[in-house]
Amino acid sequence: MLRALMGIALFAAQASAQKAATPPLDEQLTSAGQLLKDGRTSEYERALRRLIPRPEEEPAQDSSIFSATGVHFILWAMAANSYLGANDYADAQRVASERIRALEAGGAAPDSYPLQMFLSLQAEAFRLQGDHASALPLYGRLLSLNDQLSADFQLRTELGYVECLLVRGDTGSAELLSRPPADADGSAVGPSFHEGIFNAHAIVLDEAGQHAEAARLEAKIDAESRRTAAVNQQERDLLRARLASARKQDAAAEAIYRKWIGFWRSPTIPGIVDPKESLEIRAAALTGYSHFLSVRGRFREAQAIQSRLAALGCRFGMCE
Repeated sequence: MLRALMGIALFAAQASAQKAATPPLDEQLTSAGQLLKDGRTSEYERALRRLIPRPEEEPAQDSSIFSATGVHFILWAMAANSYLGANDYADAQRVASERIRALEAGGAAPDSYPLQMFLSLQAEAFRLQGDHASALPLYGRLLSLNDQLSADFQLRTELGYVECLLVRGDTGSAELLSRPPADADGSAVGPSFHEGIFNAHAIVLDEAGQHAEAARLEAKIDAESRRTAAVNQQERDLLRARLASARKQDAAAEAIYRKWIGFWRSPTIPGIVDPKESLEIRAAALTGYSHFLSVRGRFREAQAIQSRLAALGCRFGMCE
């Protein structure tokens, strides 16, 4: 789920290793990291509980992202993200909520990066299992930080909140939040590099009954985007699938997932040069379908999709 988070984690772990006074601990953490890479998240969690301080013992005042405590928080965020990528929502929520409680009890600032990180993970865990009512206030709490909300979580928070508002039927608020950004001088920006929010806004307009306006915006996005039209259409359709799933329209949701899984059967995507980006695009429908199947209790089918993702080199929301 969180490529930016994993990148920060790797960088922070390297910084911590360079400063480590006890190589054996560094070696043990490296071994724990291998457990995570192998998908043995519960074993990774047990290793962390042996190797690093308990959450209530972490000094909140020392929680800057590259401090020793900050590295510990990232290691725990990786555990929560791994559980989430494996459709284990209960354990993802458990790990995230434990860290949120510890941070709040320790007096962490409301806008501290670790607190934002675990609030985001908690919100995503609720949203992906279809509990939009529980996710909504968490996204709202993050958005209330305004300019203090880290760029790492800004887009994910906005898109998650818009989805929750649509599920609730509040298209008016969703339209305001998803309105495409403007430059400092007030002029509108184009879809390129802002496709996520533009595509969400097109769906909001359609949900609000503004079908012609939604169609015009979709055409504009596809004409001006740095992406191919199919990639944008998939992004819009996957949001439609999640909305259909939330409304118990399972057949419609499943048809969308199957459509796009079949569409990207080719090992390469025309117009996409970067192989990692190509993997992520092909994995998007598979990941969404895996969550859909898991929430519906179709665990064997969900596991088969997880195996396909692993074969592609994509696990836990991240492609190698």
